[in-house]
Amino acid sequence: MLLPAALLALPLLFVACGDDDDEPTPTPSQSGTQAAGTQPSGGTPGNTGPTPTVESVSTPGDFTGGTDPVKVDAPASAGVAVLRNVRSAAQNGFDRIVFEFEGTQVPGYSVRYQDEAIACGSGEDLTAFIGNGSEPPAMLVVDLRPAASHDDNGQQTAARDLNVKLATITRAFRICDFEAVVDYAVATTAKKPFKVTTLQDPPRLVIDIAQ
Repeated sequence: MLLPAALLALPLLFVACGDDDDEPTPTPSQSGTQAAGTQPSGGTPGNTGPTPTVESVSTPGDFTGGTDPVKVDAPASAGVAVLRNVRSAAQNGFDRIVFEFEGTQVPGYSVRYQDEAIACGSGEDLTAFIGNGSEPPAMLVVDLRPAASHDDNGQQTAARDLNVKLATITRAFRICDFEAVVDYAVATTAKKPFKVTTLQDPPRLVIDIAQ
């Protein structure tokens, strides 16, 4: 399909995947259940470099979550966190998307279901585009602040478009990178339960969505 005119002007972004061996224990943001690790999804457009290694193995019974919004404010002293990697993966019973940052901490975030994906600044409705021609039942919008997906020279540091087509996650597209706000719209096949955790070394925001 044809891209909206506003998107054609944006550069293609590429980012190297990190190695996620031997993860520390996740810090739950939504439930007390520890999230299992990431398995490589393979062939994800917008990401180059080595494929992340398997962190751990899970079973469908491990997954718990909900559909209510999750919001955590950044500490008052937090600086702008630079997003350096976005990747997705399939697990047993759920799909995972990971936002990895430079520095020492995850920024403030909110994760919520919305019916539309609206680009900041232009106000353009990208719902049908992100849904690959048809509006998906739901968009899980991930709002990160204070955050940026570009460096001081304006060079992009993280993938803009992940057309992954997993069981639940079909696409993730950045709809905002402006004034220390970064938003991604994660297209899903339905409004499925999700949970949010954080990991350190490097800092990561991890979102698991039931299959």
